[in-house]
Amino acid sequence: MANDTPFSALWQRLLTRGWQPVEASMVDDWIKRVGDGVILLSSDPRRTPEVSDNPVMIAELLREFPQFDWQVAVADLEQSEAIGDRFNVRRFPATLVFTDGELRGALSGIHPWAELLTLMRSMVDTPAAQETAQ
Repeated sequence: MANDTPFSALWQRLLTRGWQPVEASMVDDWIKRVGDGVILLSSDPRRTPEVSDNPVMIAELLREFPQFDWQVAVADLEQSEAIGDRFNVRRFPATLVFTDGELRGALSGIHPWAELLTLMRSMVDTPAAQETAQ
């Protein structure tokens, strides 16, 4: 991907963090392999500028839940749409949250920090997620 658009620049920053690119056809294998992970879905930053904020917020959010061995995957624009369709995501940016290989939910859009923490806790502090974390 050429570094000549706002998304291309964002994509390069995400890959520099060591986050894995993922395609719709690879999602199931990725989930099985990592167990605890998030998939960041994006849209064009020209239409949705907050897309650029999502990786920063999610990186900080994952630090709040060290009991999980988080892995991060990112989807490019085309793959974000395909993965979003599969998981019924209607608002971007979005983050799909998985623990123990199971979808716990999706964080759609950008939220104030306290709300983001509450949403994430409601997803990962379920009995199944707690058993996995122990």
